[in-house]
Amino acid sequence: MSAVDRLRLDGRVVVVTGGAGGIGRATCRALASLGATVVAADRDEAVRSVAEDLAREGLSADWIAFDVTDSRSIDAARDEILSRHGRVDLLFANAGMAYERPGADHSDEDWQRVMRINLDGVYFTIRAFAANMLERGRGAIVATSSIAGVKVVRPELHVGYDVSKAGVAHMCRVLGVEWAKRGVRVNAVGPGYTDTVMLAEVGIKQPEIMARWMDDQPIGRLVSPDEIASAVAFLLSDAASGITAQLLMVDGGYSAA
Repeated sequence: MSAVDRLRLDGRVVVVTGGAGGIGRATCRALASLGATVVAADRDEAVRSVAEDLAREGLSADWIAFDVTDSRSIDAARDEILSRHGRVDLLFANAGMAYERPGADHSDEDWQRVMRINLDGVYFTIRAFAANMLERGRGAIVATSSIAGVKVVRPELHVGYDVSKAGVAHMCRVLGVEWAKRGVRVNAVGPGYTDTVMLAEVGIKQPEIMARWMDDQPIGRLVSPDEIASAVAFLLSDAASGITAQLLMVDGGYSAA
């Protein structure tokens, strides 16, 4: 099999959570373009537009809405996807949230909310969808960590977010090792400052912060959602068959500077 063939995802069924966001939407497109049947998932029906856009281009796509903080909602969605498609081969656990709050000002609710979505939600999602992969002895999972999970970022302050993303990276290491001999690979991707709607708003409202980010970026620009999507597609493909329990940084060199 050629290197190009190993990147193809023909016949694979992949679930993408956080599918309506910038990175999620770009990844759905990348995976579908490689031949996968993509099930775009998010917390509400807004994610329907992702699947509809891909279907109009002749790509294989579906959608479903569920709450990653509720394991019963995840399990019900998994069962529905298995009913529709027969199996789940690949998972991109990408749903998450970000916020700004100094550490001394975190309320219990601030902390618990970010952990429920960014850490509990990723684990509940992986646990649910890995079951089918482990039964068949084949599968690949990628979860979204962050540069904030490996390095103290600046000038923004969000300790709960940072800790949750560090937890995601280590979760993938632990599960990647645990499931290695069972045929299921688990990795994390670590996006840097990415050109999404949220960061574009920062550039408009707080240009001084954007300028500082650019000064700290070795490549001198934001990372694009397509660049994150390509890394995820690689990790989910057979081209990465020897890679598990790893964190792949896609940050333009930020974490190394």
